[in-house]
Amino acid sequence: MIVSRGLERKLLIAGSVWNLVTSLITIFSYYSWFNREGAQRLENVDMNTAIAGSQMINNILQVILMFGLFIFVGAIITFLVAVKIKDNEIQSKVVIWIAVWGLVQLASMDFIGFAIFLIAFVIYLAKNKAIRLAKTKEVTAA
Repeated sequence: MIVSRGLERKLLIAGSVWNLVTSLITIFSYYSWFNREGAQRLENVDMNTAIAGSQMINNILQVILMFGLFIFVGAIITFLVAVKIKDNEIQSKVVIWIAVWGLVQLASMDFIGFAIFLIAFVIYLAKNKAIRLAKTKEVTAA
């Protein structure tokens, strides 16, 4: 019996695309919006407040950019993991990646991404059990 990993592969690719889209929105849209809004809020304030406020806005912009790049790199890694999944094999590093990346999605409050990776995680574990059972049946039958 060969256990196909097609569904997990499709879910991980969907999660990767979702992360890619959200990271690009964060990097290009949210970053520039926050920069524009921050500059507008600092137009009519005194000099000391403007200096402190601009420094704070720059720090927040760096965090936004780093977060977007982090999600972008995670999307690429997830895509590569999805492509490298082997049928009828238990790959413990894949399970660890799906779990860790799902927790990252939850920590960043990305509930759609979390749901995708949670479903992929549960299906992957269920198919791991099926593979183990099939292998023990082969050993006992031989």
